[in-house]
Amino acid sequence: MKKFVPLSLSIVILVAVCLLWDNLKLAYNSENVIVGEYYYKKFNPLNETVRFLSFILLPFITYFVSYFFINKKTYNLNLGSKNYFLYKKEGNNSNDSLNFYFFLFIILITLEFLALNFSIYVSDVDMFHEGGFLVPPLNYLKNEELFKSTIYDYGFIANNFGLIFKYFFSYYTIGSIIFIKLLLIYLGKFSLILILKNIIIGLNLKYILKISFFILLTFFAVSLANYYDSNSYFSYRHSLYLFFIFILGSALCGGKNLNLRFFAIGIFSLISMLWWFDIGAYVNALIILSIIYLLIHREFKNALFIIFGIVLSWVFFFLIMPIEEIKEFIFQAKLVYSSAYEYLAGLEYRKPFSANSGRWTKALLLIYASSLMLVNLNFSKKFYISFKTKIFINLLFISSIFIFKSALMRSDSHHLKYTSGLYTLLFVLVLMLFLFQRLEASKKIKDLIKNINLQIFHRSIFLFYTIFAILFFSGMFTKHTNTDVIKNIKNVLNFKSNITYLLRSEDDLYLNKDTKLILQYYSRISQSDTCTQTLTSDVAFPYFLKKPTCTQFYTSSQILNGYTETKFIQQLKLASPNIILYKSPVNILTKYSNMPNTIDYINKEYSFYKNYKNYIFYKKN
Repeated sequence: MKKFVPLSLSIVILVAVCLLWDNLKLAYNSENVIVGEYYYKKFNPLNETVRFLSFILLPFITYFVSYFFINKKTYNLNLGSKNYFLYKKEGNNSNDSLNFYFFLFIILITLEFLALNFSIYVSDVDMFHEGGFLVPPLNYLKNEELFKSTIYDYGFIANNFGLIFKYFFSYYTIGSIIFIKLLLIYLGKFSLILILKNIIIGLNLKYILKISFFILLTFFAVSLANYYDSNSYFSYRHSLYLFFIFILGSALCGGKNLNLRFFAIGIFSLISMLWWFDIGAYVNALIILSIIYLLIHREFKNALFIIFGIVLSWVFFFLIMPIEEIKEFIFQAKLVYSSAYEYLAGLEYRKPFSANSGRWTKALLLIYASSLMLVNLNFSKKFYISFKTKIFINLLFISSIFIFKSALMRSDSHHLKYTSGLYTLLFVLVLMLFLFQRLEASKKIKDLIKNINLQIFHRSIFLFYTIFAILFFSGMFTKHTNTDVIKNIKNVLNFKSNITYLLRSEDDLYLNKDTKLILQYYSRISQSDTCTQTLTSDVAFPYFLKKPTCTQFYTSSQILNGYTETKFIQQLKLASPNIILYKSPVNILTKYSNMPNTIDYINKEYSFYKNYKNYIFYKKN
């Protein structure tokens, strides 16, 4: 019964946190003027982090401390001891047993990508979300300025996927941006396979069990990234994060060319910040923790190479960028990392076990359960887990904690799902580790493995893989309307023409009849304007009108009193367009109460002009 004491104590603390949930809060900032859910509830955005850490850390610490009191034969935290839980003693790390199936999985996900029905992506465009990818490249091409042309809320690279395509192919379309996103999902799957290979190589399992483990887990992992589901567990924005986890984990595990690899890790500090602001924050947090880890383990040279990569990349960036662009980059980074966007878009995380909180509670419980299992995985001598495997698994857990911050910032079902990939994969991975180690210790399994003919095993496991591969290729594992293998094979054979169709698809194919009429009317009444400005959530309109935005603010939700409003008004005065789209039925995050001075200025300088299909236009006096 003693072994259940740590778990029991941990659960008691967990229940206490749930009971005290509403009382775990910080004082509201009474000076906040940004209107959103937090404004009306007088809710401090930091409450979400406080509650999350209380839910995870307090029960975890309780379990961790009591675990060592109850269990004496464990690995420890003493760096100089051979019982140190991260002692570099490896088991069988041969790649040979996994290489064959590793390459089969790469071929499989490549065929899956080529078999996509690219034509289904040519449909009505999401004016708000897709506008963030369509308009910033247009602003740059018209103004030839980087940060000064647009306020980036995703990140410089993320908002400018179109520029990447423009650079290589001299044009960009809606279809080209969709294709880049699909390609990034493919690269994310590729990175997942690389991570899992490195984890499973270090497992001290019999050949048969190791292969079976890799096949089952990899099929599960690559199914979490779905081309047909915008709310996928792993989205296109994860691709760089997953690749960084692979690079960092591989370097921390040792090997060849360590100086170069740790230097590259330092460069990711800049790359990730330009990629996506939030991913940049998580990557830099991982880099800081890695430096601390290396210093604690007296790997000073490796830590210095990371620092050298960080310093050199940022110095190079600041040297090649004009001073005004640097100032603008710093301004935008400060804006994104301030509480402004949290006050604007924040949704309070639902109290665990309360009404309609199933998905929210499940997320917390999976992370909590994973944290407890990792204590056993790292410190129990019942399980032999190699240093390399522990490094990657612990890195996955820490990475999943960091990215969950995005779900805490805006706690809707979409953000919950797209931040759940890492901890979901980790939970299944650790469960499988415990299961397969039990199988390894089973006398019946040992006898079965000993007596099995290796040639028969190879044929059986390949047949097993083939059956799963066919099901995977058909789309049975994913949200996919087409499960016809023959049709998918035809798509593979015609992939070049299918991709070309997507890339070359005309803008009109993404618009419904009413939107076309509205854009035609907008174009006609604003003929004399060289730029476009909307105060609505029709963010993509400037792209279809082929005119840049009159200000850096491509979406009106960026106009925030006390943060950016003065800047917007100054730029609008300078551009002075004749026509402004003032209101429309599309309203996502746009709140006129967050831009009172802007509304006063427009009411003074502009007058109502026309209500066309509930799209209200104002004209300059």
